[in-house]
Amino acid sequence: MPRTEAQNIKLRELRREEILQAALNVFSRRGMVATKISDIAKEANLSHGLVYHYFQSKEEIFTLLVKRAAESSGQIIEKAHLQEGTALEKLKWMTEQILYSLSEGQQILLFLIMIQASTSDAVPEEVKRFLSSEEFKSPVHGLIPLISEGQQCNEIVQEDPLKLAISYYSFIQGFAINKLQWTQCPVPEAEIIMKIFK
Repeated sequence: MPRTEAQNIKLRELRREEILQAALNVFSRRGMVATKISDIAKEANLSHGLVYHYFQSKEEIFTLLVKRAAESSGQIIEKAHLQEGTALEKLKWMTEQILYSLSEGQQILLFLIMIQASTSDAVPEEVKRFLSSEEFKSPVHGLIPLISEGQQCNEIVQEDPLKLAISYYSFIQGFAINKLQWTQCPVPEAEIIMKIFK
């Protein structure tokens, strides 16, 4: 029996996701510049032509992954704002979620993609435009309202909120890089990172 249109759509979505996951693995190992569509196809166990059926170029794939990583960062901050409790408790909850996601699964690779996107001159122009647009919500800037809220209640140290947010994310990014280089790297307790705010 032939597949229904709904089944075809679902199959296309699954195939696109397989390609994106394969690309995430390859970009993480090889970087954007050194990666070829054939590398992504091989990682996904698909033909070169089939990848082109779903995506026009590796630049399109990389751009989608950068947007996915940015969306993921924004979502965790939004969820933190919605948590019950004080600003410091919300920050601790967020830190626990981030550390867990970096120690389990593919989230750590999205961090690496964002680092590549933010530091490499060779990323697609669309990525550069996205990262400098209003559409991109910087996690550092997204964290500032929560830090300011905690400072108003005197539960967070009275330092520049921007510098505190930068320090926080520097710790997170440093851990992500260490975890990539050393898979057995122990996950720090959230409380260690929280000392930045005290």
